Amino acid sequence: MENNKDDQQDAVESSETGSDGNEEMNSEPSSSTPGAGSTGEREEPLPPTADGPDDSGHGENPEPSPAEQFADSARTQAGEAASALRRGEFMHNAAVDVTADSDDRLIALLCYVTQVLIPLVMPAIVLLSASSKKRPFQRFHAVQSLALSITFIVFVLLLSVSLTIVAVVPVIGWLVTGLVVACLMPLLVLMGFMALAYYGYQAYQGKRFSIPGLTSFLQDQNWI
Repeated sequence: MENNKDDQQDAVESSETGSDGNEEMNSEPSSSTPGAGSTGEREEPLPPTADGPDDSGHGENPEPSPAEQFADSARTQAGEAASALRRGEFMHNAAVDVTADSDDRLIALLCYVTQVLIPLVMPAIVLLSASSKKRPFQRFHAVQSLALSITFIVFVLLLSVSLTIVAVVPVIGWLVTGLVVACLMPLLVLMGFMALAYYGYQAYQGKRFSIPGLTSFLQDQNWI
């Protein structure tokens, strides 16, 4: 009997000891393990790609087109020509070309004075001739006289178109158109003839000269 009691007490003590051990194990905090995808390192931002937009905000200005350069040069030189005419200046930088012989001077004269009767023909013949490259004096005055004649023609055409538009207005338009045609047009034609004769005479003297506005424009275009 005593042995049985001792065995029962030992069993009770062992069961209590086991339960206490289980409680201690359950009471210990469980350590959390990091996730499988977490590396614990800080990700560095990627540098901007070369194809990305430029944040500088300073774009290069596009170069003007040849047409814009032509128009700007024409507008500038037209203003200079108008200023020179108001001052009564019809020629600049006149200087005798010692390389021009008598034939050169005669051809240069004809390039100007023939515009009165046959516009554009004589300068075109000089420029198309094979010897024009060997005759810089002739070529200079041929280009200049041709440009001068074209300027006169364009001016007359613009004036004619303007008068046609004004003539549409009854009475007042007719009066303005008649006044311009009767008084202003003959004066402009006479001034053009006198200018051609004057420049032709200067060319016959063996001079190279600049017509205000016109010659500078031709030089800007590398035509002379």
